[in-house]
Amino acid sequence: MNMLLELFSLLMDNWITIPIILIIVTLLRLNIFVIDQWQTAVIVRLGNITGTWEKGLHIKIPFVDRVYTYDMRTSSMTLSGQTCITKDNIPVSVDAVMFLKIADAKEVITTIKDYREALDRKAHASIRTIIGRHDLDDLLEHRDVVANELQQEIDTTASHWGIDVPSVELQDISLPADMKRAFAVQAEAEREARAVKIKAEAELTASVKLKAAAENYTDPTALQLRFLQTLNDVSKDQSNTIVLALPLETLTAMGPAGALSAANLKMMKQALDKLEQEQPA
Repeated sequence: MNMLLELFSLLMDNWITIPIILIIVTLLRLNIFVIDQWQTAVIVRLGNITGTWEKGLHIKIPFVDRVYTYDMRTSSMTLSGQTCITKDNIPVSVDAVMFLKIADAKEVITTIKDYREALDRKAHASIRTIIGRHDLDDLLEHRDVVANELQQEIDTTASHWGIDVPSVELQDISLPADMKRAFAVQAEAEREARAVKIKAEAELTASVKLKAAAENYTDPTALQLRFLQTLNDVSKDQSNTIVLALPLETLTAMGPAGALSAANLKMMKQALDKLEQEQPA
């Protein structure tokens, strides 16, 4: 406690030292820089770039050095609502996102004033150029190819500014309302065409199978089995009344009882024919 009082009294006796101490502290505060791990600082001394600072604590020369800090992490830029005309003269609205990263901070500060504004303008112009090289169908089917061409177009220019553009993605492609209706009609027609094709292929397959079945039905036994199977299927519905006409050959094939029934039916038919002949005209 006594030491503090002695120090305070010393300062009061030498009051002129207080402003000097404040000036020194202020200068240190204004000229000490802490650079984060993801940052790079460019040092401009008397108008000339003398180097860069990486992460850590750094002190600049007052009134001589200027420090420009850049974030070296990858950032994104949204490119929304860009109206373009395709190769087949169809207007589309394109939304895209561009990813960029500073590759050389010295190059950025010496070649471009505002790199984000410049990249935004370059990207919008490149979108119109690349979209104009493709038809609408090609644009919708090969979006990755179009995005790759767009990335190469932008990166070629950005590389001269010390900027790296690793990728560009097409988020959305909006069509006019009349084009959406036209695509809906086209899709419906394609579905109907596929349905007709599938039905025709099914009929062709069925006809081949029916032809093979007809060849097997040349055997009377196979034909009779198929007839009985059909009869069994029909008889499952009790509300149906079935009138069955059997050829005499079928009854004969059923054994003695069938042969007797066939003989009786034949005699009845002969008697009916005789009665018809004896009736007067």
